[in-house]
Amino acid sequence: MSATDYSSEQLLQVHASVTGFFQDIGCELLAYGPEHATLALDLLPRHLNNASNMHGGVMATLMDVAMGLCGTWETDPVDRRVALTLSMNINFSRAAAAGSRIRAQAKCRSSGHKVFMASCDLLDEQDRLIAFGEGVFKRGALRRELPT
Repeated sequence: MSATDYSSEQLLQVHASVTGFFQDIGCELLAYGPEHATLALDLLPRHLNNASNMHGGVMATLMDVAMGLCGTWETDPVDRRVALTLSMNINFSRAAAAGSRIRAQAKCRSSGHKVFMASCDLLDEQDRLIAFGEGVFKRGALRRELPT
């Protein structure tokens, strides 16, 4: 953790402001700082596909949220903007089963005033690569300006 990362209290504040679907699947915001974000998810049976492996949509959600966050960090969490996904590519490389703890580690690769590009690795508890991807995002409205 760098000196500019959010404190535990600020992480909780940001965690509470991320979309309902993020909350519904049980994600946890582990780290958030300038140009990076790390999320975690403990896989439950509800996160699996018919082959009893982590569902691709759950993988995409973790990666989308992590990449969107990594380009919207502000010194004060209240000033954080939302990110709108313009495009996203995901490559699936390994299955993950119920009971696994999965981490999405995203970093901002390039950033302009309105648009940023990010990449993300999805890792299991042994740091094995589950999936990797990249996306292009647009900074949207300030989080505080949106309806609650």
